[in-house]
Amino acid sequence: MFLIDNIFSAPAKGFMKILEVIHDEAHNELYNPEKIRQELMQLQVKLEMEEISEEEYDAAEEILLDRLDEAQRMHQ
Repeated sequence: MFLIDNIFSAPAKGFMKILEVIHDEAHNELYNPEKIRQELMQLQVKLEMEEISEEEYDAAEEILLDRLDEAQRMHQ
């Protein structure tokens, strides 16, 4: 009986493992301090090139700085 249970549950377990890997990769991408710093630099360039307004810059900068703070707390 356990063999049959294992056969039928294997695809679900495999799918769950794939979802865990995707989640971990997305989390690492979102909270990578170096990537966040690059995004801050790109944001600064957009402001200097007048592609975005001061208000848009301030809003995006606040979000990125919050992510950077969170990333630094995670890596300590």
